Amino acid sequence: MKRAFCFVLLCSLVVLTGASALAHDTIALRFLCFNEGNECAVYNDLLARFSEENPDVTVAIDVANEAELAAQLNQQIEAGTPPDIARVSDLNALVGHYLDMRPLLMDGDALGANYRQAYLDALRDGRDEAFYGYPDALGLVAPFVNVSLFEQAEVALPAEGASWDEWLAALEQVVEATDAHYVLSVDNKDHRLVGPAMSLGAEYFDEDGRLTLPAADGLRAFLQILHGLMEAGKTPADALLGTGKSQDYFARGETVMYICGSWKVEEVAAQVGDDFEWAIVTNPAGQGGGAGVAQATAVVALAGTEHPEAVAKVFKYLIGAEVSAEFSARTLTIPAHLDVAASAIDYDTDNETIAAALNAFAREAPKLQDQAIALDLHPLAEVYYAASNTYLRGYFAGEYTLDEALANLKARLREA
Repeated sequence: MKRAFCFVLLCSLVVLTGASALAHDTIALRFLCFNEGNECAVYNDLLARFSEENPDVTVAIDVANEAELAAQLNQQIEAGTPPDIARVSDLNALVGHYLDMRPLLMDGDALGANYRQAYLDALRDGRDEAFYGYPDALGLVAPFVNVSLFEQAEVALPAEGASWDEWLAALEQVVEATDAHYVLSVDNKDHRLVGPAMSLGAEYFDEDGRLTLPAADGLRAFLQILHGLMEAGKTPADALLGTGKSQDYFARGETVMYICGSWKVEEVAAQVGDDFEWAIVTNPAGQGGGAGVAQATAVVALAGTEHPEAVAKVFKYLIGAEVSAEFSARTLTIPAHLDVAASAIDYDTDNETIAAALNAFAREAPKLQDQAIALDLHPLAEVYYAASNTYLRGYFAGEYTLDEALANLKARLREA
């Protein structure tokens, strides 16, 4: 009896020792995340499945406010307690504090090839070829168009690759044949003017890679188009002066085209409801092609992690095409993953208009000029946008000539 008891006790000790060793061998990673929608919840679900497949690694999601994220990360880095992984909206804010995963991944170069180089460069210091992370979601600018108005006017939607002249002519025909008031509407705000300017030939970076707007003729051309439409009453003046919202004109069916971003798709769908049919169309083309501009969020690895191999394993899982596609589908975001963007995404929505609009935005992603990616990720982007809002609004209000507005804008960039 005593011998049997000792045997049972020994077995129990072996089990407990094994369990203790197993618990000790489990790596617990921390992921500091921020939401624009439901991204953190989706990551939590995806990474729970990762841990089921890789029981030696767990990932805990900490949700932060986006506005406080950079400060929180800096504090943690200075204290020597950074998270292992973070989702960031300012890709170059922590350059120098990222972990290069390329040596940890046999196929690191291949994984990096899934994304446009300009996104990866934003995480670098300008010299290295490291793989620090990846863009997980994009915000693209393209035109929203009232399809019902085109049908009422019996005017065909211009084909992909149609020029600005062709689009403006078609929009004019629609206004003349319907009750619509305006050809197009666009707010004088941030990046909404940048894509059209680039399509018409604007160059925002000089040969040394500095944001100086060395070739402003494309911007000048688009501003002249808008100014002419405003004087003719064919675009709402208050939107260009910053006192009105272009989206409201579109939702009321008063404007045929509305230029804005993919992040507005759900909001527009809710506003319009069943009042009319609308769709996202390809950006009108000029000498620079059809160009929008892109925002990006990224998932990065922090250099202070104590578990670089485990972090790299997590990234390899998240970057996989199947997982990337599921993330985009469930968060209703635009993928930066080139293979995923090339195929139609089965977005998790019952609203076919929303799904079609998001897929139309995804098809615009491969057409982006490198400068259209680099501009929004540049450290001086906010300086440019603030100055643009001020001086271009002044031009539309008659406070500056176009030459004066552009000269002031360039001067502000030189100062910065």
